[in-house]
Amino acid sequence: MLEIRGLTIAAPGRDLVRDLSLCLPGTGITALIGASGCGKTSVLKWLSGILPAGLVARGQIMLDGQAITPPHPALSYQPQSDALFPWLTIMENAILGLEMSGLSRRAARAKVAPLFAPFGLSGCEALFPAQLSGGMRQRAAFLRTIVQDSRFVLLDEPFSALDAVTHMRMQDWLLARLADRPRGVLLVTHDLHEATCLADRILVMAGGPGRIIADIPVTTPRPARSEAALADLRETLKFHLLKDTSP
Repeated sequence: MLEIRGLTIAAPGRDLVRDLSLCLPGTGITALIGASGCGKTSVLKWLSGILPAGLVARGQIMLDGQAITPPHPALSYQPQSDALFPWLTIMENAILGLEMSGLSRRAARAKVAPLFAPFGLSGCEALFPAQLSGGMRQRAAFLRTIVQDSRFVLLDEPFSALDAVTHMRMQDWLLARLADRPRGVLLVTHDLHEATCLADRILVMAGGPGRIIADIPVTTPRPARSEAALADLRETLKFHLLKDTSP
């Protein structure tokens, strides 16, 4: 169990997020939705230990009841873009996190190489990011994130830059990878369709300053989610997003 307690993120003169608390279970996808600017990405960056300079954060991260300080190996983060380094090959990009954690290059390559085929990247090891399609670059970014063996994965709109067809394929692909290796996932998204189709639980965040205003479990198994039920759930989410949430 990962827990955020009393998180406040402040910029000069104002709070971006105020007194936010949430728990993230060790398996399943929790979607975090909310209007642009409400602080969703700032929460993920704080958890990842990469909050931009100029922002000040107060709060605790608890892992299984023990306080931890980010960055922490139990948490891996993927930003909105694939964030691949263009001068590195796909293999070099994929092993970068492992090398930074102290693993030798030889050991990192040995760990990552068998995963290229399951990730749909066989034969791409020596290619550079510019030589891959958007979907393939996104899979390479997922490979770099997931190979780190973290217990929790933080995803910031990972499919937003993809075309509609690739977007759907990547959603299915992510679910398959999580079935192979269950983890806790916190997924930031603006897409209500994505949230209702993928998530086991949806948190609604309001801004001014950022805080959680609704915690909605999605109890129906994914294969049994009818379009009518998903449409009803989306209407519920729209209600929470649109209603007056001024403090």
